[in-house]
This record gives sequence, C-alpha cells and structure tokens, in this order.
Amino acid sequence: MSDCFTYLSLGAGVQSTALLVMSARGLHDCPRADIAVFADTGDEPGWVYEHLARLEAWSPIPIHRVQKGVLSHDLILRQQVGGRFASIPLYTASPAGDREGMLRRQCTREYKIEPIEKFVRQFLGYQPRFKVRHQVTALMGISVDEALRMKPSRTGWITNRYPLVDAGLTRRDCERIIAAEGLPAPRKSSCVFCPYHSDSFWKDLKQNHAAEFAKAVAFDEQVRNMTMGGIEQPAFVHRSCQPLAAVDFDPQRDQVDMFINECEGMCGV
Repeated sequence: MSDCFTYLSLGAGVQSTALLVMSARGLHDCPRADIAVFADTGDEPGWVYEHLARLEAWSPIPIHRVQKGVLSHDLILRQQVGGRFASIPLYTASPAGDREGMLRRQCTREYKIEPIEKFVRQFLGYQPRFKVRHQVTALMGISVDEALRMKPSRTGWITNRYPLVDAGLTRRDCERIIAAEGLPAPRKSSCVFCPYHSDSFWKDLKQNHAAEFAKAVAFDEQVRNMTMGGIEQPAFVHRSCQPLAAVDFDPQRDQVDMFINECEGMCGV
C-alpha cells in the first residue's frame, strides 16, 4: 500500500454525494479516493440510509460504514446512570422560560469524526497509539456557498481538502452533477432531532414522516432536565424552548440554516 492515502468523508447528503461522483469519475480534477467512509450516529432519518444503500450499489469506490453507537440511546443512558456523555447543542431556558443559551456540541466529533479517523487508522494497519506515517488526505463535501464551514483537521496526520470549493461549485452545481449521473437527489443528512433544523424541516418531518417526527418528539421529552440546572434550566430540541410536540412550525419566520455554523463541517452534507 502506498504511503499516500485518500478517504472521502461521506455524509450521504447533496454535497458529499456529488463529491463521491466527482471522485469516482475524475470530474473537476477531483482526487480519486481510496475509500469513502460513512459515520452512522444511529439516528439518521430513513431516507439517508436508503440513499446510502443506493450509493453502495453504484459506487466504484468502496464505501465503509462505521458506528460508535446510537447517539440518542447513549446520551439518555449515560445521563440516567451517570458518567460523561457527548452533549448535543440543545437550547436551554431560564426559570422564566426564555431562551438562555445552547449546550456544547460534542456529537459531531465523537460520533462522526473520531469513528472515521479510528477506522482509517485500522484500515491502514496501525495499532492504537502507534504513530501514523501515511500522508492521509480527507476529501470533505463542502461547497462554496458553505465555505465558512471549511476547517483544517485537528488531527495531525490528516489534511482536509475541499474539492467542491476548489472547483467553485455551489449546492445547485452539486445537484446537477448527481442528476447527470442518474442518481436520485438526496436529502440533507443529519440526526432527526438535531437542534439546527429549520422550521421548514420540522414541518415537513411532522407532515410527511410521522415515525421520524415521533422519534424526535420522544427524544425531546427525554432530554428536558439533562442540564446541570435540571428543572430550573430545561433543555429543548427546538429554539423556541417549547416541547417539540407543541411547536407551531412557521417557515415564514424561519431562521437562517444553522448548519452553516456547524463548525466541524461534517453534518448535513
């Protein structure tokens, strides 16, 4: 095996799907990935897994699935029995019921980035704590309209590269690349209960994906008193700091897509 290795971080959304097509077909001078890796939180909506299965059947680049656990189950269990857990960016309310802030977001790194990097180490034959001597490049699916999400890797032996940005491609360009290959258009890849979702997303989930919405509602109810402040500082999935089941979703007052601010550049692509 060469000392140079390239993997594609596959989220199974629009941008990373287009990146997979580009890498497989040699479009826009995109490097050829040795493998693509999908990190499964266990809480993606059904359409993500359906699209991923289609990509696995189509892709000439081997696609590997990795998983640390089921994020929602792990978070609730560790909250109940004690011990550290990877927090998600839930909204918190003051005793008066006003939105007070957000919890730290650790889920992307611990359930997306670290499982992929652990798998790549193992794939290359390294034991834990052994120094990686390969030159490893990670192809990341971020387009020019989300360029603020570009970040250097925090792992010394990995260099992040952004072929969509290098080629000046937008999300719309990515949709055209996917369509030209004859693949169906993917939807956004993210956990069903992610607090970054817009009201447009929530309304569609409630109206058209009842089982997925019910899962998000159940999770929202379970995390209510998970903060250090407990019942005096309740946590919510929705930015209104109301129970998700009771929110009147109004896309007309929607916020800017908060995935733009997702600083690790992994979710939603």
